[in-house]
Amino acid sequence: MTDQIPIPNEPEKSIFKILFHSFVIIPFLVAASLVFIYSLFSLLTYEDATPYDYLNDIKIGGATKRWQSAFELSKVLYISDEISKDDRFISEMINIFKQSKHDDNRVRQYLALAMGRTGNSRYIDPLLSEIENENTENIPAIIRALGLLKSGKAVQKLKLFLDHEDENIRLQTVIAFGNIADPKVIEDLKKSLYDSQPNIRWDAAISLAKIGDDSGREIILKLIEGKFFINFPEVDIRERDQARIIAIRAGILLNDPIINSKIQELADEENNINIRKTAMDVLKINTSSSNQWMEYDVSYG
Repeated sequence: MTDQIPIPNEPEKSIFKILFHSFVIIPFLVAASLVFIYSLFSLLTYEDATPYDYLNDIKIGGATKRWQSAFELSKVLYISDEISKDDRFISEMINIFKQSKHDDNRVRQYLALAMGRTGNSRYIDPLLSEIENENTENIPAIIRALGLLKSGKAVQKLKLFLDHEDENIRLQTVIAFGNIADPKVIEDLKKSLYDSQPNIRWDAAISLAKIGDDSGREIILKLIEGKFFINFPEVDIRERDQARIIAIRAGILLNDPIINSKIQELADEENNINIRKTAMDVLKINTSSSNQWMEYDVSYG
């Protein structure tokens, strides 16, 4: 008599499969589909959004929507300045900025950056009127915006922040002074060459060079050569290369024989293609026209 092979309990397994599909697989697929559709819709919406749409989202959107819209607006105004000249748009931007006093810090920070990126001087007073009583976290963004606006009017107030205990505020002030390029800040920037933070010392030297002062000459030379970074292993390759590129662009403004010679050496022998190209570009502009090379882009920060 042969052994009987046990027959699996098919009904129980079938019920389990039905329950698993009904309560796990199907809901998961439905949820995944909804997420995909929502993401696709959001992407298409953001791509087609106008600056006014972003302003409206900042006014009435949810917490996340507001700061994301402020961020998108700052990007749009960086690449297009047509809307930034519209009176209605300017008025709405200023009003929303004033109303954002107690909003998420990111909303205020990106709005300030958006204002700065327009290059429109009408934003200077609204930014200046808020800076002294501003939340510490937002001050760097407002200082940066005033620097982008090249506001000579802001110089006296910004001087107050050169000794601030927050190093990011000191850093943004030093960078802003380089963008404003007002000779009145030279003596103040010289003090920043001895700041406790190395990146502030570096940027003070760059800013002085942009104003035409060579007090930070040795620092710029070491930045160009890359010698500084031996003692700062936390600075990654990308940051190091960017710092050298900025130093090359600023160093050429001094028209210093030793710095020029070092830049020529980089143009001839440097293995890093970006460093070499920057060196070649600034030398070409330097020799073609004195007015042209003084206007060479050394923006940073």
